[in-house]
Amino acid sequence: MTSDKLIEAVLVAVYGDEGEQVDDGRALHMLRQALHGLARLARSEQLMAMRRDTARAAGASGRRQMRAVLRRAAAQAAVGQGQLTLALGASETAAP
Repeated sequence: MTSDKLIEAVLVAVYGDEGEQVDDGRALHMLRQALHGLARLARSEQLMAMRRDTARAAGASGRRQMRAVLRRAAAQAAVGQGQLTLALGASETAAP
């Protein structure tokens, strides 16, 4: 379930079915925006926690070491993703 669908489900639970008339549209809008903000905050916190855990697993204790470890890992991944050589078969090399 995506965060948008979850937010809409919460709004339906708080204000009733979507078919019902909501008296205060501004409150509905503010609640929707607050929930979207919480979802963005949760995503950023999760990303920060993943980076911290990755750095700890790699043995980095400080912020500077963590960045160095992440840069090294990214560089190694980039080297491994070089262009592959094209292997042509005998039938493809022959002139038509």
